[in-house]
Amino acid sequence: KNTKKITCLQIIPSMGIGGIETGVRDISNYLNKKNIDNYILCESSIKNFNIKGLKLIKLNNLKFKNIFDQNKIKIKIKQLIREKKINLVHISSRAPAFFLINYIKNLDIKVVTSVHNKYESKSFLKDWYNSFLLKGDAVIFNSKFVKKTYENNFNVKTKLHVIPRGVDTNYFSPSKKKPIGKNIFMPSRISGWKGHEIFLNHFSLLSKKYQDLFNIHLVSLNESKEEKKIKLLINKLKLSKKVIIHKPTLEINKLYQEAYLVVNTSKRPEGFGRTISEALSSAKVVIAPNQGGTKEQLSKFDRNLLFNVNSFNSFEKAFKYALKNYQSISRRGRNYVKKNYSSAVMCKKTFDVYNELLNQ
Repeated sequence: KNTKKITCLQIIPSMGIGGIETGVRDISNYLNKKNIDNYILCESSIKNFNIKGLKLIKLNNLKFKNIFDQNKIKIKIKQLIREKKINLVHISSRAPAFFLINYIKNLDIKVVTSVHNKYESKSFLKDWYNSFLLKGDAVIFNSKFVKKTYENNFNVKTKLHVIPRGVDTNYFSPSKKKPIGKNIFMPSRISGWKGHEIFLNHFSLLSKKYQDLFNIHLVSLNESKEEKKIKLLINKLKLSKKVIIHKPTLEINKLYQEAYLVVNTSKRPEGFGRTISEALSSAKVVIAPNQGGTKEQLSKFDRNLLFNVNSFNSFEKAFKYALKNYQSISRRGRNYVKKNYSSAVMCKKTFDVYNELLNQ
């Protein structure tokens, strides 16, 4: 049977170093290796961004969320589809789905959408806005947890798939050298819900022997309101000698390799929580909240690494367990990720969805 050759366009607001962008990049690299033409349409990408092999097309001052830019964006997309002979579009964000999905489907193009965060009903309008991500010819959820939150709130008639976000196990690999000193690394970007203040408060309550033993490594530009708030809290808790702040980097793997323990303290359930797999793939021990995507990843691996995010006692218990059983956890983590949460597994499954759609 002749299968149709895919020519793919992925649409995402901006290309940075977050989890969703990493997934888009991984899929693009995978398609490149298969000699499949593919492009990424975005508003912008971070400066000095390493775009080797990625065909990035930027919207230059047009915004997916701006209603007045929509006509120009549609003209650009129609032109792209015609010139590059695109037959499949993959949308990974709500705004482009809301404004563009019906338009693209009317051009007789198959559309895949990805849903990365749990569904939260805030208002009728918000529900309507969110529902456009479910209009893809196929919808990919990054965890069973996220899929369930949508199924419970919408009557979804499309084909639904669960494909966990995968991590690049070659990139997130164990260090050859033993880390110097004991570092606790919190990879999440500083934002209102990632719980940096919870972690810093928990750390300040640990006994002195642990506080003396560990340094904390965070990633921050110290520009946003949230980032400045965290800086003030570090000073207030008298932790400024303990905390080392790194700028956002595409070489985040090195920060994992230098870590001893990796921590996630997100206040609300993560849709997936990529930092868990990244840590385990790097042969590091990680502790995380007993909810959402972080629970989904760790409960099959080792439940004792999970804690109730708002309870210091629960956090301390998981922390002590991680230190006590460090070697055995560190040995098992990498294989667990390779089998369940690798980028190779994610890309292969996504590619299968593309093929199935085009060759129905």
